[in-house]
Amino acid sequence: MDFGSIIESVKEKITELTESLSEKIRDLMETNKTLFFAIAGMIFVIFICLILLIYVIASGKGKKEKNTGIPETTVMGTENPVIPDGPKLPKDYNISRPARDRWTKEEAEEWFTVPTEKEIEGLSFSNDKIVNDILEAAP
Repeated sequence: MDFGSIIESVKEKITELTESLSEKIRDLMETNKTLFFAIAGMIFVIFICLILLIYVIASGKGKKEKNTGIPETTVMGTENPVIPDGPKLPKDYNISRPARDRWTKEEAEEWFTVPTEKEIEGLSFSNDKIVNDILEAAP
């Protein structure tokens, strides 16, 4: 086994491949020029893209990215919050009053109004509607 003969056989196979490939390319160019130029254009575009990709990768390795992390916060002077004044109420106004079980007759005459028949029917109708809605949803 001689290395010289192996190298010679590899050279011969490479030359045969290049000759057959160049022959096929010439034949394609003679028979269909538009297909030949389309394939050549795609190969050219791929070659340019590879060159640009290699350039971007090579230029990116030289730069060291600064890891800034979380920016440092500056603490500003703090002030106590100012609570706004509440609404101005008259002196005799009570927000709440003690609840009583019953009204006096004077209060009842002043505040209570007897409902009319129409209001009672409207209330009855709305209550019946609520009950029907609940019963319709029951399984």
